[in-house]
Amino acid sequence: MGNLYLGRNEWSCTSSLGYYINPLVSIVLALIFLKERFNKFEWLAIIFALIGVLYMTIKIGEFPFVSIMLALSFGVYGLLKKVVHIDAISSIAIECIVTAPAGIIYVIYLWQQHHMTFGFNMSSFWLIFLGAVTAIPLILFSAGAKRIPLSLTGFIQYVGPTIMFILGIFVFKEKFDINQLITFIFIWIGIILYSISQYMNIKRNPIAK
Repeated sequence: MGNLYLGRNEWSCTSSLGYYINPLVSIVLALIFLKERFNKFEWLAIIFALIGVLYMTIKIGEFPFVSIMLALSFGVYGLLKKVVHIDAISSIAIECIVTAPAGIIYVIYLWQQHHMTFGFNMSSFWLIFLGAVTAIPLILFSAGAKRIPLSLTGFIQYVGPTIMFILGIFVFKEKFDINQLITFIFIWIGIILYSISQYMNIKRNPIAK
């Protein structure tokens, strides 16, 4: 978490901050393009999450251009998933077809520069296997984005970097200081408030069986 995944390097810092800004971008896009509206609980949740992200940004000490670009790109990706009428598997297939040429060119470049090795070994196996596994959450994201509001999709995305944070603390034994604690308190208060609001909406408007 950068300062949050605890500072292995500057890139992890900017990318982790991007993951935390991304849900807020999704909420703004939902408000502007999908005309989603929020009740008082939801606005309060958004404010708490925003305070947490701003606090983390201030502690990093510089304007997070890269983080914002990451958040904007994935936020727009989620918006497109919401508005484009195509099933999840087909959309992922199209994405792979479009991006494959760039990936192939990069692999050829690495091979020519002798920066790549590939063969019958465990490293090559995990590379192929994990690439296939990565498709599963993308397919599930595509399917889920069509079924729930984009703003809710955004808030759920706070779970991912939080799990990474927990793994960093309890599995990889990374240090944890007061700045991370303050950030998570604000973000998780926002998540709890948003969850309460969603639960109240379900209670008021139960799905007819």
